[in-house]
Amino acid sequence: MARAKICFMDDDEVERVHTTAIRLLDEVGILVHSESVSGMLESNGARRSKDGTRMLISEDMVKNALSVAPKSVLLASTDAAQDIRIPAANGRIFVANGGEGVQMVDLLTGDRRSPVLADLRNFAILVDDLPQIDFFWGMVGALDQPAHLKELLEMKTSFEWTTKHIQLGAITAEQARKMVRMASVLMDGEDNLAKRPIISSVQCPISPLTFEKGLVEAQVEFSRAGIPVVAMTAPVAGLSSPVTISGTVAQTTAENLASLVISQAARKGAPFIFSSDSSPADLKTGSIDYGALETPLFRAASGQMAEYYDLPKMVAGLGLENLSYAIDNIWEGVHYMTNCALVGSDLSAGFGGLDQAIGASYEQLVLDAWVWEIAREFIREFDFGDDAISYDTIRDAGLDRNFLTKRHTSQRLRGEAIATRVADCTVAERLKAVDTRDAIARAYKEASRILDSHHEPKIDSDQASAMDRIIR
Repeated sequence: MARAKICFMDDDEVERVHTTAIRLLDEVGILVHSESVSGMLESNGARRSKDGTRMLISEDMVKNALSVAPKSVLLASTDAAQDIRIPAANGRIFVANGGEGVQMVDLLTGDRRSPVLADLRNFAILVDDLPQIDFFWGMVGALDQPAHLKELLEMKTSFEWTTKHIQLGAITAEQARKMVRMASVLMDGEDNLAKRPIISSVQCPISPLTFEKGLVEAQVEFSRAGIPVVAMTAPVAGLSSPVTISGTVAQTTAENLASLVISQAARKGAPFIFSSDSSPADLKTGSIDYGALETPLFRAASGQMAEYYDLPKMVAGLGLENLSYAIDNIWEGVHYMTNCALVGSDLSAGFGGLDQAIGASYEQLVLDAWVWEIAREFIREFDFGDDAISYDTIRDAGLDRNFLTKRHTSQRLRGEAIATRVADCTVAERLKAVDTRDAIARAYKEASRILDSHHEPKIDSDQASAMDRIIR
């Protein structure tokens, strides 16, 4: 089987990135704004820098962490039929919506407003209903809720309205402990939760080479509880990492390896996912540019580094973002999303986002899901066996000049010819005159249909009450 994928670096370049990352950790080290985590690292072999401000991590510590880190990670769901195991045997990418937007956008009218908890509920309902989306991120922040309770209320709401795996994050150790307790309500205890983690946590190192107190202490709590940690480094090339792709990838690799060491120091065998959300900056304005042409190359290189270490990975960002304003049919968005999907990842996220993830939209989520349903066709496994190549078919058609009547064509047509079997991809559909923003209007209608349908909470009243007690 063949699978389309961007292979950006050769073996020597991968080795050079690895060597640089190891040297950075051993000679420069990481800044850890938590004395408890620094002490834990020191007891596991890390050294303090001469001035005592940084933790130096040796190559042996990295090797030891890699030797005990799981090569496969389960992202369980409250509905076991929707469990995710990565890496998938067939190379599949499992996808989620984006997060955490601070504006709700109506793509038809252009109206904007601050999101509320009810918007998060609606996004959870949409994700639960859309078969193209595999797990759930908090799409928007519940800005109508008290700041110190926001994440816990968002977590409860997510569980109420989707049975799919939930990926979230905590900003303090106490918050992480409460999230573990809340998730364990649905799993009859923390031991069962560790066996079937229905949540995973995105805990971001801060570029360059820094671990903020609350985030890293939360990471330790999740790792000790057996909750998968996604070390989503997000350097912005030219601002918080080198302006070069190679330099940014080396730094991203060092930050991921440091995060891996932290998780394994907290608990040997803690589930860990190598991750990067790196992108270039617009150095004239200082803004992040997730849509930059180079962004897939940053992520493809990070994906290769994860494969080098044999670690599960989440390095791809998906979603049309503001491109949705410019397309009139689904096909026009497929090329962009396919390019982003070719980086080679186990997990990805980003559907429903706008304005560099600042905004979010119901119809954008649906539109992204529709485009992905076609784009993912190009990263599936392709058969290159003898039967697929079919020497006999080519031989016979070479003589009678006819492929349409051959059994090989009729048997394999539906599995191969996207332009024939997917309505939005046919020549007639692509060339059909449509009204401006027809695709957005169709997505708006579908989102409204889903949200107007009757929906029952996914957890019972006793489970909801138990979560409420933890929040109180």
